[in-house]
Amino acid sequence: MKIGEIEKLVKPLYAKKDSMHNFHHIMRIKKKLTFLKKDYKKIEKERLNFLLYFHGLKGWVEKNKNKIMDLGFDEEDINSLKRHTKNPKTAEEKLVHDANLLENVGRFGIQKSLIVGKKLGRTKEGTIDFLKENIDKVNFYTPTGKILGKKRIEIMKKFIKGAENK
Repeated sequence: MKIGEIEKLVKPLYAKKDSMHNFHHIMRIKKKLTFLKKDYKKIEKERLNFLLYFHGLKGWVEKNKNKIMDLGFDEEDINSLKRHTKNPKTAEEKLVHDANLLENVGRFGIQKSLIVGKKLGRTKEGTIDFLKENIDKVNFYTPTGKILGKKRIEIMKKFIKGAENK
């Protein structure tokens, strides 16, 4: 399936998402993939594109499994989608995992956490507590992701420490 066709299918589905998880989020992940994938010589482009574009649509994919199969994707693509955010195994899964995770750390990650936290009904303090509880659980898998992620995690830790001292 061509990229344009995939975008045409998923764009309206992402329109229903919040501002931090909409189609612009997918385009930011795509941009990060351009430099993360330089660490890999062999990548299954079709699988990478499937993971990228359907990254935030796992529930929709599960409900529309037959449609996904009709589009030329298979059971392993769907399994890969389910696995990539929690337990990535393949290069493609690790790439999309890290590209997405880079959105959740650093200055942008702080902003995103506060916006999403507010949408979930958390106070600012509640969101900071959530970050504090989870920041050390963050794990990057790609070589470049590990380098960039470490720097961005330090930014978040300084933010958390500063917020606690207020």
